[in-house]
Amino acid sequence: MGEAGSGQIGCSKLCYVLAGIGLALSTSAGLFTYSLLHEQQESVGAAVVDHIASSTCTAINSTLAALAVTKSDVLNGEPERERTEPEWTEAVGVVNTGTWTLEDFHAAGVSAAQAITSLRSLPQHNLAPLTSSPIQTALDQASPALRQELRPYGCSAGYGLAPEAVRIVSIPQPGGEATPGSSGGPWFALLYGPWDQNGQQKTAFALVDLQAIALGASGHDRHGHGLEGLFHGGSGQLAMTIELSPASVLSDQLTLHRAMPSLDAEDHKLLALRIIPFANQLLRTELGVNHRELDRGARRSAAFVFLMGLLATSSVVVISRRTELKLRRLNLALLQESRTDGLTRLANRRAWDETLLREEGRRQRHGHRYGLVVVDLDGFKQINDAQGHSMGDQVLQTAAARMAAVLRETDLLARVGGDEFAVLSINPTAEGLHGLTERLGEALTAAGIKASIGAALNREGSTLEQTWAEADGAMYDCKSGQVRTDPAAPPPSCGEHSRDSSSESR
Repeated sequence: MGEAGSGQIGCSKLCYVLAGIGLALSTSAGLFTYSLLHEQQESVGAAVVDHIASSTCTAINSTLAALAVTKSDVLNGEPERERTEPEWTEAVGVVNTGTWTLEDFHAAGVSAAQAITSLRSLPQHNLAPLTSSPIQTALDQASPALRQELRPYGCSAGYGLAPEAVRIVSIPQPGGEATPGSSGGPWFALLYGPWDQNGQQKTAFALVDLQAIALGASGHDRHGHGLEGLFHGGSGQLAMTIELSPASVLSDQLTLHRAMPSLDAEDHKLLALRIIPFANQLLRTELGVNHRELDRGARRSAAFVFLMGLLATSSVVVISRRTELKLRRLNLALLQESRTDGLTRLANRRAWDETLLREEGRRQRHGHRYGLVVVDLDGFKQINDAQGHSMGDQVLQTAAARMAAVLRETDLLARVGGDEFAVLSINPTAEGLHGLTERLGEALTAAGIKASIGAALNREGSTLEQTWAEADGAMYDCKSGQVRTDPAAPPPSCGEHSRDSSSESR
């Protein structure tokens, strides 16, 4: 039982090997899944960011073109003709700053009254003639290195007015509340002028939700519903920032980087920055993707693959462990069976020999004593011949049961021959060994079985074979009726008062 119990603790080498292989495969599969999905998401994210960032320049240019067309129509006195309304949330027209009336006004989502309110709330210097361009002056005075650093982030003006001729001012959303198509981002007023026309001061203007226009120009969101949903599962968290910066940011590189820290970004793969220099301000549009959110799907998929791998590995290890335990129990049972006599269920000759060798080793190391008892059933052959082997088997089983009943737990009883048994007694005295032979004889006599019993104690310097031969000789002396003269040896128990074994069997 001790071996079976200990076999259920811990894990074998096979167990560890399977667990190691499974863990390595699970980790590799998880990393491969993450790498594959991560690269795919990064590629998609970079394409989306680059496309929308480029569309910001398109949105600015289209607004400037609308300003130029409106100013030209009013300045040249051309009759107002049918014009397509703006596709995105914006208002374009010309304002007479003396009467606060609108000319050539076109809008989507913004009323004329809201446009007038927004324009009248502007600081008056924004509607006065522009004597100089602060941004252009700052660019002219900036160092070549600073201008070179800004160049990769700039927008090229494809058509319409030059941005440096237009002032840009941040304004609240016209009407003060979200309108259909609005992105919720910042609003700006783009102003060109004023110019004198027939004694009146006129200024071309565009009130724009730049984020909505940029998204609409990109084709991703033509209805201004924001930046959500551009990635699978909406996990990209695409964010656009549009800010104005004064001309002072161009004084030196340190000031520039404080105002625009994205210039120092370590990873530009998913970060697009556009800088447009207007007459009075720098317009900075920045588009970026949250890497953590973008990676969330890849991480979850990799974790799922890894956990499935661990689950499969655990199942394999558990099945392997259970199979191993079953084999151990089976091997233990086979080992036990190979050392057990099939008829009497006592230890057989093989188990007896192994036990004697172990006990002899203990005696040699520690000086322990042991005693051997040999029991031979008398007349057993006659029982087999006269009454059959079945009756002989019953006699052997009865003898084994009766003898086992009078032994100590530390004593070993074995069937070492056809009708011969042996007992190993640990650390007995001469009197104790004699008492054991007496108990054995009385137990067999009570069962009606006659036997010859001999015993011997191991002596100092005697070997196992010598002690066994001495016990065997004592048994044969008993069987032949000889009387032993050795005072140190326990007297034989020859069953003088026993009944005939054949009569008991009957």
